[in-house]
Amino acid sequence: MYLLLGEEEWLAEQALRELLDGALSPSERDLNLDVLDATDAPVQEIITRCETLPFFGNRRAVVVRRGERLRPPDQDALAAYLGERPPPSMVILLAEKLDKRRRLFAVLQRISRIIPCRRMDPGELPGWVRARVEAAGKTIAPEAAEALVALVGGALRELHSEVAKLAAFVGDRGRITVDDVREVASHVAEVTVFDLMDAVGERQAERALRLLRVGMAAEAPVKVLFMLGDQIRMLLRTKALLARHPPGRRPPEGAIRNTLGTRAFLYDRYRAQVAAFGRMDVVRLLGLLAETDTDIKTGSMPPDLALETLIVGLCV
Repeated sequence: MYLLLGEEEWLAEQALRELLDGALSPSERDLNLDVLDATDAPVQEIITRCETLPFFGNRRAVVVRRGERLRPPDQDALAAYLGERPPPSMVILLAEKLDKRRRLFAVLQRISRIIPCRRMDPGELPGWVRARVEAAGKTIAPEAAEALVALVGGALRELHSEVAKLAAFVGDRGRITVDDVREVASHVAEVTVFDLMDAVGERQAERALRLLRVGMAAEAPVKVLFMLGDQIRMLLRTKALLARHPPGRRPPEGAIRNTLGTRAFLYDRYRAQVAAFGRMDVVRLLGLLAETDTDIKTGSMPPDLALETLIVGLCV
């Protein structure tokens, strides 16, 4: 019994692939692999599939996707079945989240191997990129890994795709540089977020909401939130760097660009947005981001509504 728990789809799919590859050969899967979706599969059908013995093989696997969609009574029924005796099939349950207060989670804690598939914190992403690049037989400069995260965002599937493109782009060359990242990585998300923050800085809430919807049409809400948070933190950092110099004196741009590191090429836009925002209340801005993140992760507010509320709050 395995529980793949967390919101990072790429990690969950990788773990699922490894488990199935270790259990069933491709030729066995037609007869001995069932994939169900808890959104529409009755719990009794899930239990029946788990109880089915292998056909012309030694093992059988049942994959249940979207386990978080199981209704409370169905969770209780599945918990009762799993808690009674081990099923004859290998069972893999994928869920973004489960209520830890319910019996199903307690049973899974006792009888299953839980594989965390949580979203990575922003600070972990450059290290993950470096590991994927090394797996592709290349190396990447630390500042290039940070630049890739800045341009693409925190979704591992997209970062993995960009790493593959970069590895192909450099060809026989072994090291990926910042210039390679700027040449290859998608800038669409970055441009959308910059335009959105321009509108927020000018207090144009209607325009900002339109741009937000454009962003959400192309990207998952959690990625849009990640990039908005990253943008706001960079604006706060730029403002702090500018504030170190006395009023009336031109700040040394070279020193500020060096401090910004991989974001140096965005300095002019950061500076313009800092001026547009005027006085930025650090506690308030970070508080709004934290509230939005909590609303999305706990499900207390639909992701699109949570982001719209954030944008309106920033425009006030």
